[in-house]
Amino acid sequence: MTVAMDDNPAFTRIPPWVKAKLSPKAIELIQKVHDWVETECIPAEPIVKAQLAKSRWKTPDLIRELRKKAKARGLFNLFLPKSFVESPGLTNLEYACCAEIMGRCYWAAQVNLSFGHLCYGGT
Repeated sequence: MTVAMDDNPAFTRIPPWVKAKLSPKAIELIQKVHDWVETECIPAEPIVKAQLAKSRWKTPDLIRELRKKAKARGLFNLFLPKSFVESPGLTNLEYACCAEIMGRCYWAAQVNLSFGHLCYGGT
C-alpha cells in the first residue's frame, strides 16, 4: 500500500520535518489510524456516550466491538517499542503522529491500545 502524503488529510497536521523522518510502515499505519478514527470512532461517539450514560463504570459494548476490529486490522499496541514481539515497529515520533490522530476522539486510544481495559475496568 503506497500512501501519498501531499494533500492527504491524515498528514495535514504533521510538520514537514516530521514527514521526512517517517518510515514507509509508519506512513501506512498513520493512514490506517486516520481512516479508523474518521470512519469508526468519530461516527460512534454518540453511541458510546449513550452507553456510558447508562453505565459509567462499565466498558461500553461498542468499545469492546471496536477493540476487536482494531486488533484484527493491526491497530493495537501501537505504542509498544521495537523490543516487543507484538510491536508494530514505530519510533516514538511515528507513534506520536498516530496518537495525535487518536486524540481527535477522546476514547479512540482506548480501542487501539491494550491498556484501555484499565481505564474502563473491562477487556
